[in-house]
Amino acid sequence: MEQFIQRCIDNLKKSKKIRESRAGQFLISVLAELQKVTWPTYEEVKNSTFVTLIVMVVMSIYMGGAQALVTATYNLMKRLI
Repeated sequence: MEQFIQRCIDNLKKSKKIRESRAGQFLISVLAELQKVTWPTYEEVKNSTFVTLIVMVVMSIYMGGAQALVTATYNLMKRLI
């Protein structure tokens, strides 16, 4: 990824028209900042995705249970009144 970004920066700097424009300077700056990013490995992405899916399932079960409890309580109170 770093090599690709560096090639993009080099190509942008070759064009005087792009290099001197504000948009070109902004794009070169953005690409330079992207070089500083630590990109996650495939394993890190896979593990993070797995954890996210597990948390979503657990929270869905919890929220479904909470909704069922509130609904049951509401219906009980409605019958009593």
